[in-house]
Amino acid sequence: MASEPKPRIERWDTILLSAFYLISGIAYFIILALSNFNNLVTVFLGFLSLVIVYGLIKMKIWTVLFVVALFFPQITFELFALYASVTTYTFYPNTEVLLFHIALIIHMIFLILSLVYIAAKRKELQL
Repeated sequence: MASEPKPRIERWDTILLSAFYLISGIAYFIILALSNFNNLVTVFLGFLSLVIVYGLIKMKIWTVLFVVALFFPQITFELFALYASVTTYTFYPNTEVLLFHIALIIHMIFLILSLVYIAAKRKELQL
């Protein structure tokens, strides 16, 4: 009984970045559904996050352009959401709001780190 060789993942960084953008894109669509489809900017952010996932998996050169182009709307959306939430509820009225604020801050940090990493590795993204 010969065992099948396990597929090796050679690019863990690409897998992790793809997972981050996939989770981010799904979260934007969940935010859209929770807002009764009133916040249409999340359609744009969620769709482009999923496009970035495809570009990272296929190692396309245009992925760098999409990451840079999507970075500024994402950071702006996150900052406005954090600002609106903090001015409405303060930073720590209860545990749920505190966790929401911390999640927004962590997401912004991951966005900055992924932008810097993908920009640094842009020469490895070839057709």
